[in-house]
Order: sequence, then C-alpha cells, then structure tokens
Amino acid sequence: MRLLLIAVVSAIAALASTTSSNAMDLVEALPLTERVLMVHVDEGHVEHHGKGQKRSEEKVIATPLDVTAASAPASWTIICAGDPSFAAGVKPLRVGRKSKGTDFAWMVQGWDGVNNRAVNKDPDHAKEHWLYLVLPAAMKPGAEYTIASTVAELKPLTVRFAPDSTRSEAVHVNLVGYVTDSPVKYGYVHHWQGDLGSLDLAFLKDRQFRLIDQANGKPAFAGTVRFRAKADQPETGHANDTPKGNYLAAEVWECDFSAFATPGRYVVAVDGVGCSFPFAIGPDVYRDAFTSVTRALYHNRSGIALTKPYTDYERPAPHHPKLTPGFAGKLQYTRVRWQDWGSEGGDKAALEKAIAGPLDDAWGWYQDAGDWDAYDSHLNVAACLLFAYECAPRNFTDKQLNIPESGNGVPDILDEAAWLPRFCFRLRHELLKKQWGTGGIGLRVSGDAFGGDGDGIASYQDVERTWVVSGEDPWSTLRYAAAAAHLAWCLKLAQVADPQGVDWTKEAVESWAWAAKNLTAADEKKHDPREMRIYAAAALFRLTGDAQYQQSLDRDTAGWKPDRQVWNQEPYGAWIHLLGALPGSGSIGKADPSLLERLRAPVLATIRAAAVETPAKRALRWGGNFWMPMLVGQQTTPWILEGIIGATLLKDADPALAKHCRAAVVTSCDYVLGTNALNHTWVTGLGPRHVNQVFHLDAWYNGKPTPHPGIIPYGPWKKEKDFGQGPWDQAWPHQTVYPMIDQWPGNERWFDNRCSPMNSEFTVHQNNCYAAAAFGFLCAALAEKP
Repeated sequence: MRLLLIAVVSAIAALASTTSSNAMDLVEALPLTERVLMVHVDEGHVEHHGKGQKRSEEKVIATPLDVTAASAPASWTIICAGDPSFAAGVKPLRVGRKSKGTDFAWMVQGWDGVNNRAVNKDPDHAKEHWLYLVLPAAMKPGAEYTIASTVAELKPLTVRFAPDSTRSEAVHVNLVGYVTDSPVKYGYVHHWQGDLGSLDLAFLKDRQFRLIDQANGKPAFAGTVRFRAKADQPETGHANDTPKGNYLAAEVWECDFSAFATPGRYVVAVDGVGCSFPFAIGPDVYRDAFTSVTRALYHNRSGIALTKPYTDYERPAPHHPKLTPGFAGKLQYTRVRWQDWGSEGGDKAALEKAIAGPLDDAWGWYQDAGDWDAYDSHLNVAACLLFAYECAPRNFTDKQLNIPESGNGVPDILDEAAWLPRFCFRLRHELLKKQWGTGGIGLRVSGDAFGGDGDGIASYQDVERTWVVSGEDPWSTLRYAAAAAHLAWCLKLAQVADPQGVDWTKEAVESWAWAAKNLTAADEKKHDPREMRIYAAAALFRLTGDAQYQQSLDRDTAGWKPDRQVWNQEPYGAWIHLLGALPGSGSIGKADPSLLERLRAPVLATIRAAAVETPAKRALRWGGNFWMPMLVGQQTTPWILEGIIGATLLKDADPALAKHCRAAVVTSCDYVLGTNALNHTWVTGLGPRHVNQVFHLDAWYNGKPTPHPGIIPYGPWKKEKDFGQGPWDQAWPHQTVYPMIDQWPGNERWFDNRCSPMNSEFTVHQNNCYAAAAFGFLCAALAEKP
C-alpha cells in the first residue's frame, strides 16, 4: 500500500514507522485550504505471497478506523494558542469522508453460489480514509494547530498552516517538472471531498499564487489564480463512465506560469490553500521519465537474463530453449494460425495435431504484461518508438538507456525498437530453414492451452508445459513488413548500419510479397488487413520508391473522406506518407499529390480533435480521443501520438497549430505525471508519489519490496457491474468504497489492487510504448546529428 511521503510532525512519523501489527501504516494531517483540514488514515497493508508461496497464504495487517466516530464533528477539537478564533478549542462545522480499499489479498475462503462471488470470513483488504474537517473560521498563516480526536485509533496531530511551505492535496503539478521552453506551464487547484462533493474554491477569485524557489525559499514568480472549469463539465463522450461525464467531480482553478522559464526547483504556493509537491523546471526534465518507461520494456523482454550492470532487478532467462533449464524442446511450432485458434489460448488438441516440431532460435519476444505470452499487436512498441525517433531524432543517442545493446553505435531507442523485429527475423528464418514455413510468420506465442502460470512461479520457472508459436499468417507478416521497413528507415536516418547485419529492407520486401500472395479473399472478410497494409505500403514506398506500394496505399485509402477521423494505428501509413513528402525528408518515393491531399485532410482533422478540441473540453487539458472509454490506460497513459506527429508535420506549414500540438503533448503528460486527482505519477518508481501495486508476476517474485521502475498500469476502469466475483475482478473493490462507487469520479477509481489484471496490469503495446514516445519527444536535443 502506498505510503505518503510527508510526515507533518514527529509524532506522526513515529506512528507511521511503528512495526506493531496493531498500528496503522500512516496517519497524517494537512491543510486542504485555510478553512478545511484533511486527516488521512492508512489502516494497514497486506502481506502478499512471494516466490514459492501460495496466493492463499496472504494476510491483512491492519487496524480498522471507527468511521462512525471519526465522521462526527463532536469527535474533533482544533486548538491554536496563537489564533484567537481557535484559542479555546473549536469543533469542525462538519466532517466529510471518502474511503476505499487500497491493498487486497488474493483470498477466496468460500463461495456464494447465488451471487456467484467469493466470501471471506477474515479481512481481505486494508482501507485508506480521507476525513475533511470544515472549520468555523479561516486558519491564520504561520500558525500551528493541534488536532485532537476522541477516536481511539487516532493520536493528536499538529499542522502548521503556511501556504508557501505546507503542502495541500488540492494543489496539483507535474511531479516530473516542466520543460524550460514549453509553450504552456500549468498548475491546478482541485479536490473531491467524498460525501462533501467538490471543494468550494470560489474564495480563490483574485487570489495570488507564487512559485517558491526551493533553493532560497523566496518567490520567483507570481500570478493570479483563474477559474478553469466546473465540476460537471463533460470530459468524455461516454457520460456513464464517470459521474456527469467528469473525471474529477471537482471545480478546477488554474495557475498559469507559462511565461516563467528559469531553471530550478519550485513549488506552486496558493494563497489560502497551501503548496504543491516540489518540481523542476529545466531543458531536460523528461529524461528520467523517458528512461524509466523505456527501460521497463527491457525488463519485459523474454528470452534473456536481466543482470547487472543493466539492472538491479535481476532475473534468469525465461522461455529460451537453449538457456532456460528444463525448457529445451518445450517451444513448439504449430501450423494453426492465431486467427484460427478459436480462443486466446487455443484448443490443445487442435494445436498439438498441427505441431511441426520444436523451435530453437525463435526466442526473445516481449512478455505481454504481468504474464508472459506474446501477440502480433506487440509490434506497436516498435512503431511508437520509431515515430518518436523520426520526429525528434536529436533527442536520442547511444548509451542512454543502459541496456545490453548500449555502446553499439546505434541510438538506444532504435535498439529497443528492434527487439521484437529481431524475434520476427529469427522466427521467419528458422521456419524457412526447417521448411516449416514459406516466408511468413505468426506472432501468437502462448502456453495457455497446456496449463496455467501457477502460484508462486516466476517466468523462468515455467517449464512444465508446452508453449506454441502460431502458424504463419498474412496479418502478422504485414505487421512485420511495416516494422522492418520503418526500422530500416530510422537506421538510415541515424546514419548507422544494423549492428547484427540484418537487411531490414529485404525483410520488409519479402514479407510484403508473402502476405500479398497468401492473403485470400476469405481472409480479407475474416479480419480486415488494411490498417497494417497501409502502414507497410507507405513505409516501403518511402524506403524503396517502388510504385506498387503507393498503388496499394491508394487503393486501401480510396474511401477516406476529408471529415473522417483516423485513430489508433489506422493513420500510421498516412503519417509516414505525409512525413515522407516534407522537404528534405530523404524519401525515395515521389508521392502522388492527389493521394497526399486525400490523406492530409483526415489526418489533420484527427490531429485537431486530439490536440486542440479535446484539451479544450477537459479541465486539466489532456488530449487524445474524446470518445475513448475509461479502460486499458485511458486515465494513465499519454495517448497523444497525434500531437507528436502534428508538431512535426506542421512545424513549417502551420506553426500555430504545431504549437497547439506540442502543448497537447505537454498537458497530456502533465495529467499522467501529477496534475491528476491522486497527485501521483502513474509510473512505478517515478516521482515523490507513484503507483506501486501492479499485476506483474515476475515483480511479485523478484525478492524486492517494489516492482521495477517504469510500469504504467491500466488504472481506473469504467463500472461494468456493482460488485466483483473475487480479488481478480476490477469491480471487487467497489464493496469497500464510501460513498458508493457511482459517486466516485473516474480519475480516483484506483485501488492498488495488484490481484486485478484489468485494473493494475498493463501491456507493452498499450501503455509503455506510448509513454516512451511522449516523454522522449519532450526530452532535450542531445545529438548533433542527424
């Protein structure tokens, strides 16, 4: 369970560090505003199972808070000898509360057959509570207040109200910081108080905020706090995902310090409220964030050992037929195409019947997420990293990421982008060598049909079941053709040869030809290949100039209309074709003007939607698809590739729109790195407060108290049912919350439930790769070329 990092007084710190099983993990008091004190109580934690242990061995260590007593104004007295309004001791006018479970045991002690859900007789979670004491008078700046309670579990707390130095949960900033030349820099004031609703901030009208320099404690900049948005302003096209379509359920005021650009460390201090966490302003503040999330991809590589000096989170090589003890002969090739498996895991008998034999060299995919299988969609990792590189090549160099390839002369981001294409290369050539394939590949790798992951079993111990690689198919092969051509282009842009001597252009050409020959009319109807074919065709045309690829691109986009919006991976090919048409791009192919115009209109319509229209509708200005539901990272991941492409594509043609695009990348990163309701980063190990409990089996069994840095979980998930079946269900925490879940704003529906994949898992291709692209794009230029 996450521990807040500020202990207001030594008594609180002593309590927080107590090891007794009867002690709460944390009790702290902070001013929310001059008229509201917030008391935060963390009841305890779960002792989770580790490697070699059963999930059923988990237990809860917690001291429950008497919430009835804690919610009564009569239970509290606030005293301050130096403030006449509080000298005699006063009771709060009212006490508000919000509570939720924030650490969950994997516990199923019984089963309710009627309601189809687990029933536990022992405690199965620990809660956190936030209590809001509404004061009869405003606190006096500089004065120290004692909060006494008759609630048995709570000891007296002391808090000093000093807005320039005392933090308030209502003040939100990007915890990583702000780039010196960023077009926008915003802090925000907002807070949802549970059963009291939105924090009333009307008193902020005409109030001042300041940037306090942490080096000397003096103001470095001042401005006026401005109203930004109402608590019920719609922020999504899916109004039922969050109350009234608003992710914060709180009015928002803004602190605009865009004009300030002096490097240093600061807090935003707001009159009558308090200050933020410290943050940096500088030219390269995103470097650590980029490194963290990109190295998380390295930590999710399969087939290699994770060792020092590249990481402190060491792990033997998993699922490598030659390196993993006991796995020799366990990785088999089946001729059943992934699209014909019938389910994610496939039918064991059907897969076994079509097995050609064991694979020896086809190792080294990405582990999907917290578990270990692979999909063709993982090639999106390469795409995102490659787009980031070609849009800002000077931001990336060799020896940046401390990965095994560092020092080979290739920018590390391109080495990471090449990880999965190299698996595709090994697989394709092993199939050709053994005459099991004819030039295509299949990219579903799984052991699900042959058994489960097992309790307490790490990836490198998973050797008791068969794993299969799916049969060659045109969809996976088109994805590979696109990635290979895009990689070849970026290596050319970097003016380096492939360090392993792979001819990626040849790979792309041959894979395209195989897919074109083997894609049947029935296949086209079964699963539309155009998205990946457009991407591959554009990348190959830019790389080779062969007219057949532009002709294919023309055919596949013939139905595109000017008002069409193209989201997710659909525009990848159009982006490449438009980028290739920029002056000095180096494209070999000469683009057809009418085709460029057809592609440009929907691409620009989507860029405007993502980078201009959506941020304008959202209080905290994060961009992207307004109609994306709240799931799989919508609240946690900067899905703003459109802004990166727009800033690059329009730099000279439309500088004003290009500036909007860059601003949208900035504010989208702000949202996931601290301006959100939880005042944390959605990246493990990053910043003064961050997520920690994630669904990642190897992280559970790494012998360390935390997962490796850089993981971005799916996070808040729209409500699909009232209560969950068990701890694995994203709705399981709903029974722990107060007020009821339907009142909770979407951005606060995070429960640190590591047991639930849909809440706390991630995937390499939906979360980390987008963050790597966005954070990398905002890094400083380091390289002199290209």
